[in-house]
Amino acid sequence: MKSPPLLVAALVACIIVLGFNYWIASSRSVDLQGRIMDLEGKVRRAAAERGAVELKKNEFQGELEKQRQQIDKIQSLHSFQMENANKVHQEEKAVLMSNITVNERLIQNLREHLKELQTEYGKLQLDVYWFQKNQTNLQKKFSYDLSQCINQMKELKEQCEERIDELTKKGSDVPELKENKDSEDSKKKSQVNVQPPAVRQTEFNQADVEQQKPKEDVPKAVPTVKKTDPLQ
Repeated sequence: MKSPPLLVAALVACIIVLGFNYWIASSRSVDLQGRIMDLEGKVRRAAAERGAVELKKNEFQGELEKQRQQIDKIQSLHSFQMENANKVHQEEKAVLMSNITVNERLIQNLREHLKELQTEYGKLQLDVYWFQKNQTNLQKKFSYDLSQCINQMKELKEQCEERIDELTKKGSDVPELKENKDSEDSKKKSQVNVQPPAVRQTEFNQADVEQQKPKEDVPKAVPTVKKTDPLQ
C-alpha cells in the first residue's frame, strides 16, 4: 500500500505483459489443439487408410500368389508342350530325312532305269529302222519275184491253152491220131522232158517268195503251177 508509484507501474506493466503473453499462449494452445485434433483425425484417417491398404495389399498378395501359381502352371505346361513339340518335331524330322533319302535313292534308281529304257528305246528304234528297211527291200524283192512268177504263169497258161487247142484239134481227127500215135508219143516224151525245167524254175521262185513274205500274203494261184500240164 505504501509502495511508490513506479513499482505500481512496473507491476501493472508486468501484469499487462503477462496477460498478453497468456493470451498469445492461450491462442497458440488453441491453435495447437486444433492442429492436434486435425493431426489426430489425419492419423485416424491414415490408420484407416492404412488398414484398407493392408487389406488391399493382402488381397493383391493373394491374387499375386494365385497369378504366380497360374504362371508356374502355365510355364510348366508350356515347357511340357514345348518338350513334346520338340520330340514330335525331331521324330518328324527323322522320318522326313529317312523319306528324303529313300526318295533320293528311288529317284536315282528311276533315273538309271530311265537311261536304260532310253538306250533300249534307241536300240529298238534302230531295230525298227533296219526292220522297215529290210521290209521295204523284201517287199521290193517279193513284188519283183511275184511279177516274174505271174509272167511265168501267164506264159505257162498261154502254152497250156495252145497245147489244149492243139489237142482238141488232134482229138477231132481220131484216125490221124491213131496213125500218128507213135509220133505223138515221141512228142509227149519230148514235151515231158522239156517242161520240168520251167516247172522247177517256178517252184524255185515260189520257194523264194514264201521265204521272203508271210504265207497269208502269197497268192493262192502260185501253188497250182504244177497242175498246168495238160499231159498229166
